[in-house]
Amino acid sequence: MKIFLVGGAVRDEILNIQSVEKDWVVIGASEKEMLQKGFISVGKSFPVFLHPDTKEEYALARKEVKTGQGHKDFEFDVNKEITIEEDLLRRDLTINAIAKTDAGEIIDPYGGLQDIENKVLRHISDAFKEDPLRVFRVARFYTYLSKFDFKIYEETISFMKEICESGELSNLSFERIWMETQKCLSMKNSHLYFEILNEIGALSCFTSELKKFSKNIISLKDLKENLLSNEEKWALLTLNIKLNKKVKVPNRFKKYSNHLSTFVNTLNGEISSKLVLEALMKIDAFRDKDRANKIYNLYKVVANENEILTNLDFFLLLDKLTKVKPKKIKDKNSKLIKQEIFDKRILLIEEFINE
Repeated sequence: MKIFLVGGAVRDEILNIQSVEKDWVVIGASEKEMLQKGFISVGKSFPVFLHPDTKEEYALARKEVKTGQGHKDFEFDVNKEITIEEDLLRRDLTINAIAKTDAGEIIDPYGGLQDIENKVLRHISDAFKEDPLRVFRVARFYTYLSKFDFKIYEETISFMKEICESGELSNLSFERIWMETQKCLSMKNSHLYFEILNEIGALSCFTSELKKFSKNIISLKDLKENLLSNEEKWALLTLNIKLNKKVKVPNRFKKYSNHLSTFVNTLNGEISSKLVLEALMKIDAFRDKDRANKIYNLYKVVANENEILTNLDFFLLLDKLTKVKPKKIKDKNSKLIKQEIFDKRILLIEEFINE
């Protein structure tokens, strides 16, 4: 039995990046032998195990053959004779197909070290085209390694376009696409992920309104997006865009997106204190001032022609509006109380607008 550190951990070590996870490949062992050594079986499609102490993933070396469409339809061969070179061959990019022994020896059969030096993301073989998920994975690595100025190899770009043109992306579950997308939203220069997807024709997985999406990508690019949360980035990217039915995102992302579109569209007219209050009430601003302030800051990016609202001390206004209270009314008529609060808020907004 031989054990190799593989993939991202080796790549990141070479690039002097702190790697979060470590993946291991086991050569010359069987599932029975792994269980006897105390490893915990967690693999569904092929044998993957958790180390009993570190809980890091150890997979038996494998070869794979595509049997259908999508990224799940593969048959796996995990016999004990499979070599580390054969296991590495099935991976997506050369920079992810480097292994390291316990003694520190580097196994690099496909030129990953040279591609790291040349800052190139390059496929290993034509088998790259068999897995449509690789379109999004390569876009993620392109974003992840942007600080090193990595570029995607020209033929790899061609392969990615072929996958998009083949219709294979429709066989992917959106959950898998979202996993790659959400990782990129947390990165600096997130716009690069969407730019490359746009270039190769993969944005249609999100929406058919590609011109609007492209415009929103430019808005994100123009911002210091590293200061934005994942949810804010998604809201800006999907502003006034009708997403495909299969696009299912966590509720916190959906809420930010809906609130920004609602806020922008409500204020798309002659600004008045009533209109501003309506916009604030629609996004539930008085219950979540922090989120409302973030929505306002995004609004300024896409509606900067409206000087009245873009120059407000919005957080101070929101704070004062939240603290508005009615006079003590003996009959406690709820309608009168609501009307009084409404009228006071209108006057307060007018003061801020007219300053």
